[in-house]
Amino acid sequence: MHLGTPALMDFYRDHKDEGHFVLATIIATEGSTYRKTGAMLLISRGGDFEGLISGGCLEGDLLQHANAVFESGIPAHVTYDMSAGDELVWSLGLGCDGIIHLLLQRLDASRGLEVFGHIDAAQQRLSAELLAMIVQAEERADCGRMAVLDSGGSEEGDPALFPLLREQAIDWPDWRARSMKLSLEQQLVEVLLVHMPVQTRVLVCGAGPDALPLVRALDELDWDVIVADHRPAFARPGRFPPKCTVVQSRPEKLAESVEMQSIDGVIIMSHHLENDAEYLRQVTTASPRYIAALGPRARMGRLKEMAGCPDRLVYGPAGLDIGAELPASIALSIAAEIHAVLNDRDGRSLTGVQHE
Repeated sequence: MHLGTPALMDFYRDHKDEGHFVLATIIATEGSTYRKTGAMLLISRGGDFEGLISGGCLEGDLLQHANAVFESGIPAHVTYDMSAGDELVWSLGLGCDGIIHLLLQRLDASRGLEVFGHIDAAQQRLSAELLAMIVQAEERADCGRMAVLDSGGSEEGDPALFPLLREQAIDWPDWRARSMKLSLEQQLVEVLLVHMPVQTRVLVCGAGPDALPLVRALDELDWDVIVADHRPAFARPGRFPPKCTVVQSRPEKLAESVEMQSIDGVIIMSHHLENDAEYLRQVTTASPRYIAALGPRARMGRLKEMAGCPDRLVYGPAGLDIGAELPASIALSIAAEIHAVLNDRDGRSLTGVQHE
């Protein structure tokens, strides 16, 4: 899943006329931390920001460091050691006990803004990106040099980093972020590589009243949500969050209105057996990682038979078993199941579960 890239790009577009930002990036962590390596926070000159590097306890202090970087233009390393137990840790109210290492760098016309512009354009083309950033260098001024390569092969930024990006993208990464040390221009540097995937796209087939809380929940995840329904009374954009795409289409015409190959997840919920079967037939022409349908288990077999895909995995009844009965709780259970499936997790309680 993306590291908040869509929200960062929205913020970048809203503030790019100011001419410069400070980018704070987690370049390494030790122990238990709220966010992991590769997480970013983008700060405007006016002190607004987008992104998270903690649960909200570090951002205020980090803004003070950002002001110094805005003024000097010199990259800065900042470390928060939550295991130290000193006065700063107590004053910030830190709940984790790990260590976070950050790089703060100014983005302006001379360095960095062109990379963010490229990322923004690539995201709108539904193209993933691989970002390379020098985070440690013998020459301090070299920290923050960056370049990006998108999945279409287009590059932007520091040409010295292009060969590394091409090498790492031979097998397009399935990892989130990693660092490596190498010799570059006669000095030893450490480069952070961050995979920035395309925004998750979810298709909701059926725009009845129970679709509203589900679409709102998916929108809160900063996913690209498409809602399709053939009924004019339901397929109205004003009923849904502004960023959602609402399509009025008969189920059999769905592929004419929606780019199916880019869809990650589908929820079928028109509550009409023939329409649901046609929706299922349409979406299985692509290969979304998650397809689910509302309705009892007894309905699933018949639905798949009618759609001509009796062996296709269709999650149903849709959602995790959290005791959901009403639309809001059902929406929560479905959103959680999609999130789990797309992240290769089983959706069980975190109690006793060991993860990175």
